[in-house]
Amino acid sequence: MIHLASSDDSLVREAALGGLLELAQDKTSDAGNVLPDQDKLKDVLRSRIEGISMMDADDLHAAREERQLVDSLWKECYNEPSSLREKGLVVLPGEDAPQQPPPDVAGKMFEPPLRAWAAARPAPREDSDSGSGKKDPPLLLGPGPSSNANSSS
Repeated sequence: MIHLASSDDSLVREAALGGLLELAQDKTSDAGNVLPDQDKLKDVLRSRIEGISMMDADDLHAAREERQLVDSLWKECYNEPSSLREKGLVVLPGEDAPQQPPPDVAGKMFEPPLRAWAAARPAPREDSDSGSGKKDPPLLLGPGPSSNANSSS
């Protein structure tokens, strides 16, 4: 797989780097790091870092996933930031950082009424004789029955 990480085909490279990252993150192995031939991997990653560093702006934007994979793999294997991060090439200006979730713009508006509604509803009873008692009608979402249909009879 290390050989595939140096392929000329970008899709093959990304797939190989993703697989290597999964292997590096696998903590279930008893032997610690399961990646063989650490020297060859370091050479391949250095080669990719050099290649990425020489790319023009359009190619850098196209190689976004590869940049992030190379940086993550370097950090996972060598416990230090890659030179891509030091050069500011992992996340380019105008790109969102991969760890940032989208902002919650509506949660604060809807959460309190939903919590109040849920607190006001009584908990359903699971009694054995509940068949003889009156049941609440099911809560239906959508428009209710129209008053025109009832008045025309």
